[in-house]
Amino acid sequence: MKLNRRDLLALLPAATFAQVGPQPRPAPEIRFVSHTGQQVRLSAHKGKVVVVEFLLTSCPSCMQAAKLLSKLQTELGPKGFQAMGLAINPGAGTQLAEFAKNYATTFPIGVYPDPEARKFMQVSYMNRLLMPQLVFVDRKGMIRDQKGGDDTAFFANEEKNVRAILGRLLAERA
Repeated sequence: MKLNRRDLLALLPAATFAQVGPQPRPAPEIRFVSHTGQQVRLSAHKGKVVVVEFLLTSCPSCMQAAKLLSKLQTELGPKGFQAMGLAINPGAGTQLAEFAKNYATTFPIGVYPDPEARKFMQVSYMNRLLMPQLVFVDRKGMIRDQKGGDDTAFFANEEKNVRAILGRLLAERA
């Protein structure tokens, strides 16, 4: 029996396909209104290392990641670090202030449409998103790394691994 390419692809589970686009790649613009009413643009932070957390407001792992990013914002902000959070779940707007108050205390957080988030991350609708999704953008506006909730090794030592990526990117010049 001879299988063609389409037949072979049908045999592979969807999980075997890469969930993220290539790195490095230019970071598309992100615009949103923060929980404080501030207009936020990713491009306004060019020259800084930015971590964009795509999250669900009801996700415990997202809450933990936001707490870590809040801590790192306080510690590394003066060195050129900026965190931002984007809630992509339905109804997130009504939960945003509470989420920010409890977890994202030092950085802007807003609501973002799921289709736009997937486009930014270059994640197909065929792939299930496990949250949170962390996207690391360098000082030049290039996406240099991207980690999703399905990367259990990364999130098992989240703070150590995030610090390692940030340390490398913050050491680079703009």
